[in-house]
Amino acid sequence: MTFIVGMGRSGTTMLTNMLNLNDQVIACPENEFVLFTQSTFKNKNFENESVVDEFVNLFNYKFSKVISFWKPKPELKSEIMKLENKSFSNVCKQVYLNYPFANNEIKKVSCIVDKNPVYSIYMNDLSKLFPDAKYIVLTRDYRDNIASRKKFSDKKSSIYSLATSWNYFYDTIFESIKKNKLNYSLLRYEDLVENPKETLRKICLFMNIDFNEKMLDFQDLSKDMKNYVKQNLTTEDFNKLNAMHKNLEKKINSERVESYKTELSAQEVYICDSICYKYAAIFDYKSNKSTTNNLYILLRYVISLTKLKIYYFLHAINYHFPLFIKLMFSAKK
Repeated sequence: MTFIVGMGRSGTTMLTNMLNLNDQVIACPENEFVLFTQSTFKNKNFENESVVDEFVNLFNYKFSKVISFWKPKPELKSEIMKLENKSFSNVCKQVYLNYPFANNEIKKVSCIVDKNPVYSIYMNDLSKLFPDAKYIVLTRDYRDNIASRKKFSDKKSSIYSLATSWNYFYDTIFESIKKNKLNYSLLRYEDLVENPKETLRKICLFMNIDFNEKMLDFQDLSKDMKNYVKQNLTTEDFNKLNAMHKNLEKKINSERVESYKTELSAQEVYICDSICYKYAAIFDYKSNKSTTNNLYILLRYVISLTKLKIYYFLHAINYHFPLFIKLMFSAKK
């Protein structure tokens, strides 16, 4: 297993599409089924057909507010029943192998990839379920990332909360890596779009798969996926997803690098620099600020961080509610 983590709007979908064009990989976009089901099913006996039925039925529900357009193929139940080792982690792997948009022959697949930005917060849980998993930590210039999230956010988020969440995600990621001694590779969006072939070669080496030139030509896959998505989402969700990922139908390019210079004000950039300076230096993004001595910005940062921690505390509790309670608040797909 390989998990792609990092703040959303950092090129995670583009990388997923690239990897999906490698015959040795199945790479799946967001679907929070692992987090949604683990508290109920991780210790259940999947030799029992009724347990399998209960598990498979869950894919008729929408697990979170994140737009997820896929559920596994109808063959999932029979494939689970064929498994010799029906541990929860192996059952989850079978879900990935039944990703409906996978074009690869299953017998050739040696690597399963799950891309989900929210997994950045739950790497401690993932490491227990998949102790041998690898992690690709994807990052993008914090100012470009914040400008993009500001543009596509569902709600009006302040520049303070956007900068704080970027900082919080990478703090949490590297705390989990250190705590669990996780095997990871750091990947910058800028390197991927400015030097794609060499960067993809390094990622393939890390994943222990062969590099394939066709991974660079992901545009047709993006178009095919758009047609698939259109048939499986509401018009509102489709239009939103299409607007967010319209650039994926273009040849790989660096036109969005340093886009913040025209999309953020000087004051907004100053706030971002003041909050994100630590990882700006670690990721080699040139910042005009080494630390903050502005008490107002510091206060807003503390308030935003407190709100964020409370939100993810409640978010984590939600995953551990009894299944029947979770389903009461989960809409059907």
